[in-house]
Amino acid sequence: MLKADTKSETIILDSSGIAKCCVHKGYFLEVEDARENLEAVKKLGNGKLLPVLVDIREAKGGSKECRALFASEEAAKIQSACALLVSSPLSRLIGNFFIGLNKTKFPTKLFSDEDEAMDWLKKFL
Repeated sequence: MLKADTKSETIILDSSGIAKCCVHKGYFLEVEDARENLEAVKKLGNGKLLPVLVDIREAKGGSKECRALFASEEAAKIQSACALLVSSPLSRLIGNFFIGLNKTKFPTKLFSDEDEAMDWLKKFL
């Protein structure tokens, strides 16, 4: 298991090859955070495309520029798929907002159950 800590997230590459990113409680992500997090996932994957689970249950959201970077061609060179883990109405709204406004270059889906999200991501290993 490999781990990286950024200003906004704790990122763990688990034994199955899925990167699990947990946004720090109450954090609002800016574009600099997105760059730092994508770079951390890239390093953990050692150049290999990774499916990514992003836990946004405790996040406050992200700037327009941040969301655009996470949906970009640049992100598609790092992640093969993205599962957004949500729970509260606010995190679900943030997730739906991201998916609705940002057309990702890779499969992206909302989940409220982590096991279901992990099963879905395994298809993109």
